[in-house]
Parts: sequence; structure tokens; C-alpha cells
Amino acid sequence: MKKLLLGLALLVSGCGVEKAQAQNDWVWIEGEKPQRTDFPQRHSFMPNGVQEADVLSGGAWIGADGKRDKNLFLEYDVNLPKAGDYQLYARKFWKHGPFRWCLDDKPWHEVGKDIALLDDAPIRQFVGANWVGAGDEKVAAGKHTLRVELLEKDGAAAFDAFVLTTAPFQPRGKMKPGEKYNRAPQGWFPFEPDADTFRESPIDLRYLNEKFAGEHGFIQARGREFIYSGSGERLRFWGVNVGHEAINWPRATIDSFARTQAKMGVNLVRIHGGVFETGDITKVNEKERDNLFYFIAALKKEGIYSCLSIYFPLWMELEKSPITGYKNGQKPFDLIYFNPQFQEIYRNWWRAILAVKNPYTGATLSNEPAVAMCELVNEESHFFWTFKPYETLPENQTITLETQFGAWLQNKYGSIENALQKWGGAKVRGDEPAQNRAGFLQLWEVFNKRDLRSQDTAAFLAFNQKEFYEKHLAFLKNDLGYKATVYASNWTTASPQYLGPLDKWTNASADFMDRHGYFGGPHEGPRAGYSISSGDKYDDRSALFFKNEKGEIDFGLPIFDVQNGKPSMISEINWPPPNRFRAEMPLLCAAYGSLQGSDAFVFFADGAPAWDDVLRKFSIQTPSVQGQFPAIAFAFRRALIQVAPTVVEAHLPPEELLSLKGAPVSAPQNFDALRAADLPKGQSAPVEKVAGVDPLAPLVGRVELLFDKGQDRAADLRSFIDRQSKTVKSATGELTWDYGRGAVFCRAPGAQAVTGFLAQLGAIDLGDVTIQTPLDYGAISIVALDAQPLSTSQKMLVQVMSEEKNYGWETSSETGPRDIKNTGATPLVIKNLAGTVSFKRADAAQLKITPLDFNGYALPQDKSLLAAPLTLQPNVLYYLVTK
Repeated sequence: MKKLLLGLALLVSGCGVEKAQAQNDWVWIEGEKPQRTDFPQRHSFMPNGVQEADVLSGGAWIGADGKRDKNLFLEYDVNLPKAGDYQLYARKFWKHGPFRWCLDDKPWHEVGKDIALLDDAPIRQFVGANWVGAGDEKVAAGKHTLRVELLEKDGAAAFDAFVLTTAPFQPRGKMKPGEKYNRAPQGWFPFEPDADTFRESPIDLRYLNEKFAGEHGFIQARGREFIYSGSGERLRFWGVNVGHEAINWPRATIDSFARTQAKMGVNLVRIHGGVFETGDITKVNEKERDNLFYFIAALKKEGIYSCLSIYFPLWMELEKSPITGYKNGQKPFDLIYFNPQFQEIYRNWWRAILAVKNPYTGATLSNEPAVAMCELVNEESHFFWTFKPYETLPENQTITLETQFGAWLQNKYGSIENALQKWGGAKVRGDEPAQNRAGFLQLWEVFNKRDLRSQDTAAFLAFNQKEFYEKHLAFLKNDLGYKATVYASNWTTASPQYLGPLDKWTNASADFMDRHGYFGGPHEGPRAGYSISSGDKYDDRSALFFKNEKGEIDFGLPIFDVQNGKPSMISEINWPPPNRFRAEMPLLCAAYGSLQGSDAFVFFADGAPAWDDVLRKFSIQTPSVQGQFPAIAFAFRRALIQVAPTVVEAHLPPEELLSLKGAPVSAPQNFDALRAADLPKGQSAPVEKVAGVDPLAPLVGRVELLFDKGQDRAADLRSFIDRQSKTVKSATGELTWDYGRGAVFCRAPGAQAVTGFLAQLGAIDLGDVTIQTPLDYGAISIVALDAQPLSTSQKMLVQVMSEEKNYGWETSSETGPRDIKNTGATPLVIKNLAGTVSFKRADAAQLKITPLDFNGYALPQDKSLLAAPLTLQPNVLYYLVTK
């Protein structure tokens, strides 16, 4: 990417902000222009230069910092155009500066530090402007006074703008409702959808969902599939994650979010966040629980199921808790599996969520069919690198675990002394037979030595972990009466061959299996695990070539699903930015997830209630990801791409697992940057070479690892895998992966698509359509919305995507490892689209083509687009093709 400047020379059209037409349902208030205030004239967060001022409405904001002798105030005279229930939104400095507000002499509304952020606009490092919802007030038309008062006399506070509105408000940085930046560099166009009115649209997939989630009963697992308990019908999930902040969004915002997700084809939202009080994990935050109940009810109305993920060790510190020994920010890795006191606290969280009636539905969540899944533990395992007794566990907690290990050994060998003798007599730290304690080997020793002590260590940890999952599965279903599905965890291990299958065996007691996976290029920086910052170093990487960050062949991708005889979900998946090669992700998930029989993809994560204005570390509300949901979600959920037969079936009975025999097949390990930091320094995740199973087998068909004594079998894959040409064909004949040229082709009767490095491919024959495009990289999909073959379909969607980036993105060089000089600003911009899509059917000339805007509504007709072949327009993502 060449150096980009924030200047007029880069505008593709217009010369700045495109003004919205006058509206009578909102009033905009410039924060820095109060009629009365005692805020200081200057503060530390004032914009420094044109670029920083460009982020703010009016180029400035009002603020204060440091200690003050009183609570500062702001007053604004406002003239409301009509009577109504007005929502107040404030654009302020992050969560700093809690405040209260009122209109005239009406009651005060407080906005605390825990307020949910609705967007993010960085100004400089650690300083940015964020919209927040501040509450609502019924008020008459006419003149009023808005008073804002800070609630603290110390610390930072800054306000850029306020909006009082009776209509849904979609934050878009400094833009007033309906305004657009209308700026992009040469060869790109801005992605600035209008606020959606949810009129009838060809890309509105709400009809794929039930009238309300749970209409056909509870979600259950049957064999390898999810089903509705009422009808027995199979279903697949296409979902998104939301963080804890989402439940605290304004109610109107939550309603709009739910409707938007349903439109995009989403039928599952994983709600990923705890419900305990900050600073006191023994208590549940009742306000946030109520917000969670509303969020689930809002999703239910749109036919969207909920998945509850309430525990992740990285969310908490235990220094001020009843659990002793923790200090200096130490995280409770492994504690959940063996500490009875912590487990009781954990069970109380579930009681407070599942056993209390939801006031918005009238049912407890235990008896709520709209709750499809509960997750016991997120990204945690005894077999990951974070299992480090004497390091990640405090001494007193390590002693508890050593005592449990000692009791297990006494039961097996009669005494700890007998166990030590069986092991050869050598002792390790923690071996204290007189105190009934046995110490632990490090995981590296366990999977490398695999001697008797290693086997016993692994077996104890496996039984300990398995017992936790089984006990708490029973607790949810028997004690709390929860009727839907439960999964154990989703994490990887320090050894995919020897410890990975053992970990999955402990998870197999639950209703279905889950995993996580991320793919991207190298990204280095002090906050690279969770943000993108100027000064970071990174490089782009496409999954299509099967090359790791060093350029070496690596066939492990997060979409490769090793199944274990149960339904299979990936509850977190992403190709995180910065990476220009993200358009491939949705198609790869849908195509190869369908092929392998995967049952659910849940993309990580929606961080705002609407489209992202800028790329963040885990952005998915962008053109390259959710912008491709309409065609891709439809193809996946309607099963337009065939499930393949099983091509590898491996059996590993528990006794061989526990003796560390290792598995002939293992799932790849694909970390995001945050959890990759837990790997031993200077090492990457180890990759064992396993004889007998081709690592490309998941591109041919289903791969299964079953924990029983069955007969192993593997198909002859030589007719599908051609390493000389670097191509792999699926057993169904519908998919081809060309890792020599970097492309994937889908040729299913009702869904035909290509993603990758398109320009070099020449004429792309997909069976019923031919594509030609000069796009260096991108994705083009054609899907029959009537689920018929494209050769006879009466209603088809053509969907196109190239690359995306922030406006003003600037790097030290165009390619290769490079430094980020400027992360850019709003809006997101898309590289211009081009090419042709030609239908081969006899009536191609009679097909009608209707270009659609970003929300899926018809654009003004161009006579050249009324019939095939379709010439792709530079800034159109969707086309409806009808007969």
C-alpha cells in the first residue's frame, strides 16, 4: 500500500462532507459550544493538527483533566422540532468522565464508567471519541435546556457532540444523521451505507429464521447434527459473537442490531461475557443480568438463537476475592477444574442466569428454547501451555492440585511411594509422599517423554478435567433444568498429536464439540493482540497458498474440521486485520464447512451495533466479511454445497489415549495474537508429522477421530490430491483448491463462486457462469435464492468483493513486512470492482439484472444492466438476477 494522504486530491467525488437533507426527528448539539459552562478553555486532549481535528465534529471538543474543586457542568439551549420520546446520545472520550444529564427540571439520568461504547474513532494513542447511549426522556416540542454535569472531580472528560433523536441513530463518527464523508483514494470507493429502513430486499434473509427462535422447540444434538426438538429437522448455524458491552447498548440499538443480523442471514449470536460484579466475583450484576435478558429476548423476536459464554480466565483477577493466593494480576488458569470453592462461585453464576425468570419472555433461560447453547469454559485446558504449576498457579492452589493427584495415585497404586517406585524412583518438585502430594511434570516433558509418569500425569489431568465437565453438564441439565445443548470448551493444547485428542476426549461428554481458529499474517506491536496501532509491523497473508508466516508450506487452517461423532461448531473464527486478504474467509468457511459437515460458524466479533467505520483487530462488520453474508450464509444454511463422504476414519480407544499413543490425525492449531502470547517464548505451536493421513484430506471430505475400538479406514486420495499441480478436488466434485495459483472454486449446482487472486486466472469457468475480471484479489459468488440450479433458477444473487482498508491508511512500503505509519480514519474504503459475469443458459439474454445498494435496495436502472452478461460496476456489491 503506497503512502496515502488526507487531502482533496484523494477524493473520488465531492469535496468533503455530503450533507443530509433537513430532518425533523433529531437535533445535533456541538459539545464545544455550550451557552453556559464552567469547563476550562483548554485541556490535554485538544486536537493537535488537522488530522486529529478531522476526527471531531466542528474540529474540536470541550474537556477537562486533572483535579477540580467542583463537578463541572455544560448547558445547551435546544429547540426540539416535535414532541416525542427523545434518546440522548453523547460523543465523548471513551469511558472517562461519567456524567448525568437532564432536560429542564426533569429527573436526572446517570451515565457511569461502565457505559457501552457504540463505535470508536481514534484521535491519537489512548485518545479517541466514542458514541454512547445516555437514556431517553419524553418531552414537548419547543425550547428546552440540556444540562450535563460531571460526576467526578478528578480525571479526564471530553465531549464532542450530543444528539437528541426520536428515530433510530446509527453512529458514524462525526457525521450527523444521514451525512457521509464521501471520500476515498483514487481507485477506491467509500463504504457508507444509509441507515437501513428494512424495506423488502432480495438480500434480506430474515425469512430463513423461524418466526421466533424456539418456534420448533429446543435445539438438540442428534448424532452429528443439530435439530429442532419439535420437528426433528436439521439446522445449521451462521453466527456472530458479541462482547459483554453489547448487552448494555440502548434498547432501541439492540432491537436494530437484532433485525440487521437476521437480515444478513445470522441465526445464532454467541454472547461472550461474564455477569459477575467487577471487584466481587461472588455477586452477579443485576442490572447487567436484566440487560442480558432483554438482549436474548430481542434476538428471539428475530428468530436468532443465543449461545451463552460466561467464563474465561482472562476476564478476572482474584486478589480481592475469597480465593486466596492470587496477586499481581495473576489469572486463574486451571483453577476452575479443581478448586471446589471457585466451582461453587461459578455454579452461582449459572443459577443467577438460568434459574431466574426473564421478565421480557416470561420464562427462565433454563426453559427458554431461544437459548440454544451454554458453554462451560472458554479457551482453557489442563493441556495448554498455561498449565504451569508453580508459575501460573499460586503455591497454595498448586498444593491443592498436588494433593488431588496424590489421592488419585494412592487409589491406583496403593500409595504415592509405590507410584514413585513404578516411575523409577526419581522425584520432581512437589513430590511429598508424607504430605500425600505428588508433583507435576511440565507439559513439554509429558508429550516428549511419554513414559509411565508422563502417562499417569496426563491421565490424572484428563480425568480431573473430564469430571468437571460431566459434573457441570449434569448441574445445568438436572439441577437447573436446562433443556438445550451444552458444550465443554474450545481450546487447543501444547501437543496436537498426543494431548489434543486427550483434551477432545474430555470434551466429548458434552452434547457437541467446539473449537476456535484464527488466520492472519504476522503482526507485531505492544498491543497487537487486541488492537491496531501506528508503529506496528505487519504483513499480509492469504490462506490460499498454504504458507506460514515464514513462507513454508503449512496445511493447517482453522476451517479444517476433525470431527468426533458429534455436531461440530467453531465458535470463534476470523482472519483478523491488518491483512488485505480477508475476502476469502466467508466462502472458505461456507464451502469447506459444508463439505466437512460442520454445523456452525460463529464469526468473532461484532464490536458495534452497526457497520464498523474503521478496521479494528477483530472487525467482522465490514464489507469483506458481513458484507458477503447474504449469498454465503444462504448457501451454507440452505445446504447448497454437498456434504462429502468420510474419507478418513480413525479410532483411538481411551486406553490408548491415556497411554499417550498419539492420534493419526489432529486438528490444526490456529491462534489469534492474544493467545499466541501464551506460547513459550521463541517457539511456535509444535507441529507433529503424523504418518498415514494426508493433511489435505479435509479438502477432499470428512475426517473423523472417534474414541472407540473401531476399525481405521482411509480412502485412496490420490485421484483428488495432485501435489504436482498443487490442486485438491473434493470428493463431491463441487470444490477445487488451487494452492499453486491461490484460488478456490465452487461449482455446486445452486452456488458457484471463486475467491483468490483472480486476474491471473483468465476466464473462470464455474459451470453455469463464466467470470472474467482484472481484480488482483477478491471474491465473486453467484447463488440461487430459490435454491434451484443456476441453470434454471428464477432468482439469483451476484455478490462481489475485493479489498478494504481505512481511509488514510499509510504504511512504510507497499508489500512485505512493513510499518504502519497511520491507521487511517473513517470511512472504510473498497478497491474498485470490475469484470463480467456471463450466464451460459439459453435464456441468458432475457435475464434482468438489478444492481442493489449496500442495503440491498434497487439502484437507479442503467439500460446496459437490464440483460446478461453482467458488467460489474466499480462500486456495486450486489446484483439481483431474475427471469
